[in-house]
Amino acid sequence: MKLFAQSTDALKHKFYRLDEIIAQRLSNDPYTSLEAFLNNLQEECPDDLVQFDYNGDFSEFTIIYAPFAAKELVHSIDNPLHVDSTHSLIKGKIQLFAVTMKTSQNTIFPFCYFLVNPQTSEKIQECLVKFCEFAHLDPQHWSADCALNIARAIEDGFPLAQLSWCTVHVLRACAKVGSYFDNPRNFENFYLALDFLTLRADATNAEKLAEESDETYEFLTTMLEEEEPRALKYFDKQWRRTKEHWMMLYRGEGDSTNNIAESHFHQLKQTFFLGKKNERIDDIVITLITVVIPNVIIKVQVANVLNEKRAVRILTRADNQIVEQRASKHDE
Repeated sequence: MKLFAQSTDALKHKFYRLDEIIAQRLSNDPYTSLEAFLNNLQEECPDDLVQFDYNGDFSEFTIIYAPFAAKELVHSIDNPLHVDSTHSLIKGKIQLFAVTMKTSQNTIFPFCYFLVNPQTSEKIQECLVKFCEFAHLDPQHWSADCALNIARAIEDGFPLAQLSWCTVHVLRACAKVGSYFDNPRNFENFYLALDFLTLRADATNAEKLAEESDETYEFLTTMLEEEEPRALKYFDKQWRRTKEHWMMLYRGEGDSTNNIAESHFHQLKQTFFLGKKNERIDDIVITLITVVIPNVIIKVQVANVLNEKRAVRILTRADNQIVEQRASKHDE
């Protein structure tokens, strides 16, 4: 609707208010400033999930935030939870993790942000479990990139849940490992085999899918074992143990990509942070909590009002009388 249309420049000016964020700094030290902000937030919003644990010099820390609105919304959506991270926003390559899901209004909602250092599977698991306890959620299906620390966190924290790796991330990772191969032709065959196993196999026939997947996987592992010792070591670490996460044979239909989380990070970087990198950790976290999440909540609320399936008030003039009706947007 044109009513809600705004130019890109207007959106950027509205959503990335750097001067206002800087004005909220409570200390020249970013961690001290962030601690003070989160302490105030805990007092003002006791129903939100707010946690900041750290050691004396902030070399190890855990930061978690989830809005109260996430608790109700997450139960109204029957989609996998997506987990991903980015390391370009915050100084020191500190990774920002997000748990996202697309709502019924096609809005990508960040249900939880967290930052941990070091980025171990144990710390990631702690944050994911903490969020699910907060939201009273027992997820049956997760989607993620092919990071081993995220995979281990989900495997250990949610042993009964299914984890699907994003095909785009898998093939992107495979395209970068040519240096492990002594023979370029073997690298080409490796990539083609992974491409087939993750994306190209015929999933319409279960028996054919199983047969072709087994044959291709056998060809791949035999080639590595006989001709590529360095690539085999990489394959064993990254792909052999995790094949149930990335092979189409084990994956549900429609679970091939994790573009939900990646799209969210793209929007963060381009719309809210205008392509800026290596920002202070307090500036990033404060922006997420005070600007990004409230904006997404408003989008969901507006989408609910405009939902095509909801009845809306229609005012018409008949014989100089205002008549109110209730109708769907699709009613003629």
